[in-house]
Amino acid sequence: MTRRFAAAVAAVLAAAALVPAAPAHAAPAQRTVKIRSFDGVRITTHFFRAPGLKKGERRPVVMLGHGWAGRGETARKEGQLGYLLKAGYNVVTWNARGFGSEGAANVDDPRVEGRDMKRLITWIAKQPEVRLDKKGDPRLGMAGGSYGGAIQLVTAGLDGRVDAIVPSIAFNSLVDTLYTDGIFRAGWGTLLCTGGFLNGNKLAWQVQKGCVTGLASGQIPDDVERWFRQHGPDHLVQRIKIPTLVLQGTVDTLFTLREGVATYRTVKANGAPAKMIWFCGGHGRCATGAGPADHLEKATLAWFDRYLRGNRKADTGPGFEYIDQYGVYRGAPSYPLPPAGSLDARGTGSLAFSRADVFPYLTREQEKSQSGLPFPSYVMVAEPAKKAVNVPIPAPSGWAQTVGSPKLTVHYKGKAKRAKTALFAQIVDRKTGRVVGNQATPLPVVLDGRHRTVTRDLEAIAHTLTPNSDLVLQIIPITGLFDWQRSAGTVDLEAKISIPLTTPGT
Repeated sequence: MTRRFAAAVAAVLAAAALVPAAPAHAAPAQRTVKIRSFDGVRITTHFFRAPGLKKGERRPVVMLGHGWAGRGETARKEGQLGYLLKAGYNVVTWNARGFGSEGAANVDDPRVEGRDMKRLITWIAKQPEVRLDKKGDPRLGMAGGSYGGAIQLVTAGLDGRVDAIVPSIAFNSLVDTLYTDGIFRAGWGTLLCTGGFLNGNKLAWQVQKGCVTGLASGQIPDDVERWFRQHGPDHLVQRIKIPTLVLQGTVDTLFTLREGVATYRTVKANGAPAKMIWFCGGHGRCATGAGPADHLEKATLAWFDRYLRGNRKADTGPGFEYIDQYGVYRGAPSYPLPPAGSLDARGTGSLAFSRADVFPYLTREQEKSQSGLPFPSYVMVAEPAKKAVNVPIPAPSGWAQTVGSPKLTVHYKGKAKRAKTALFAQIVDRKTGRVVGNQATPLPVVLDGRHRTVTRDLEAIAHTLTPNSDLVLQIIPITGLFDWQRSAGTVDLEAKISIPLTTPGT
């Protein structure tokens, strides 16, 4: 691997909140220790005292996790660490095991990283600056994105000492998102596996095996799948009964909106205060309106003000907020929004496909994405396809919005050398030439000559529609987001799509 490519991988992960900036020199109000975990592994931990703290005064603390392959934030005036300190909180960051600490990364395994967090919380409770609810129980919140988002769900599900969390672009089920319907999410998988081996990082053998087999065969071994399933955190989210603010990206093609929706719905069903915000960002690229730059910062601070400080006058806003392609945020009491009909379409067509369909992609291997990285954008952004069955979607008679998952049913019959394979579905805005939300959804098919049907909810979107809208459903044989097509054959199909319309939020 070239140094240029290695640096590029680190850069794209940083842009997706996976890798924070390099640590700065320790400030006087900071102390760094190595906390010995349950198995003797030492976790490098940074404690930042709240600015302006008076002698004997105690304040709540926020644990701020970092992204995959990253390190704990230490630049006091930057990023989340900067605004949490400015808001008057004590903050603790750490290097997760395998990523700057001893041991190997086990991908937020509750049996490993989860137990690391319990040890850190016990240590935090002994710090003289930290407000306590009772002996050994600090007044504690958690924040952070991606890997640092999922560890919040794991920790809150394991340890009752956590009081409020703000998981951002986190996964609810690692298996379901990395191997959606058994199809390897190869674009991001390549970047994550590569990043996991950079900068002296160390990965558990199960992770290494999953990387190798996923990239080589597009499949996950049974033992590795069982291991990842035990991580959750979906089964741990069922235990969470504390205030939870879910932040999920509309253009996140790794941990898509459905991951945040699953977490939000579970916590809300548990009876805990729950809020969800869909923003333009995450693992991917926001090429549409991004809205106010400080929106998530303000929402996070309001959440902690209300549920960590206990300020009952703090305004946390509506229970659900979402952004459309124009960068406009709207709010509603909860998700989903009230229904307001649907846009329905159907179409037929045929596809001939083979492994050769990858060649147009390979010829672009040196193409630079808009982020300036030396690999093509298609590994993290779905793109309109030339080879496709196209089903035009009628425009509404007036202004409308869709906020949720379109439903697709495909009746098909085909023959292929490898009967079990996958097609993919995406919605293209022909006005802009972009795939809505950058998302493509796998459609597992069996092409054995029989008539068959596959029905799927497509990845959720938030999109404003007008009478001039020009959307089209595409059924395609290959996408850069997932494993390359590994079969060859033909298929005749009829596709029916229903796009839910909603009563727009205010």
